[in-house]
Amino acid sequence: MEKLERVYVLDSGLTLPWIAYGTGVIWRYARNKRLFLKDNIRKIMSSIKHLKINRDLKGNLFCKKYLNQAYDVGFRMFDTGRIYSYSEKYIGETVANKPDVRLVTKCSSMDVERSCSPNTVEGNLDLSLRNLGGASCVDVYLFHWPEGNWLEYYRQLVELCGKGKFRAFGACNLKLEHLHKIEEAGLPMPMIIQTEMHPFHAQIELREYCRNHRIQLMAHTPTARGAKPDRKMGGYLNALGEKYGKSATQVILRWHYQNGVIPVVSTFSRAHMEENLNIFDFSLTETEMREIDGLDRGLVLLKVTGCYDDNPNYIYNY
Repeated sequence: MEKLERVYVLDSGLTLPWIAYGTGVIWRYARNKRLFLKDNIRKIMSSIKHLKINRDLKGNLFCKKYLNQAYDVGFRMFDTGRIYSYSEKYIGETVANKPDVRLVTKCSSMDVERSCSPNTVEGNLDLSLRNLGGASCVDVYLFHWPEGNWLEYYRQLVELCGKGKFRAFGACNLKLEHLHKIEEAGLPMPMIIQTEMHPFHAQIELREYCRNHRIQLMAHTPTARGAKPDRKMGGYLNALGEKYGKSATQVILRWHYQNGVIPVVSTFSRAHMEENLNIFDFSLTETEMREIDGLDRGLVLLKVTGCYDDNPNYIYNY
């Protein structure tokens, strides 16, 4: 793994942009008509109450528009997954077949084990490929959660990479204990790990492990969704933003970049998309980088143990 200006080169030779765009879940709870209706009525009522369209509803209605905007402003890597419902399909209908785009998608134990899905990792990959516009391969394929018989599914994923169905493999939401289990099983280390990472959950030990083992890190929830555990912590990021003429979000994204971590951002605002890409006219000092690390409080925002926490009627394979 080598870091070049604004791209990363994996040992496999695959180049990855320094940032990725993710849609999140599109059209949640569509399998059960009653739940689907109830969920969307709630979003509509929320929009009326706050005089502002609900974010989930906005994504459902205008996802293709936002994907095209993301491409137009400069995003060249798009992150999705089987459990993100129609996200794969919409990416397949917009940006997937552009020659300079990198695609990341995922498979989970839930995908393999539910009766409504293919019962192998390869079967779920083939379905994802069809969803993504009939591509012959994806660039990065990740296993979504270390749950259930995850080590066996990870083994299948490694074998599929050898067949040329994707150019890099990895897993999401791994802790050091999971990486030790992969080592004990005699399996190759993931090329890529995607996990929650932001200044308040800095994952310093994991970052060090990945540097030593040449594993590329990707950060979901990279800006902590605007969370500030206390005024002092948020104030420091704002102060750095004032110093450099940037927003706190741009400071955080620069922190990720200087740590060699690829942030996966999700915004439906074109202005925010452009802001996210505009971090190359300043640099954080070593002291500032250490002080941002010092904001770590182990704050985990995605508080689930895996995909099994989803509603059993949740549609992700339409």
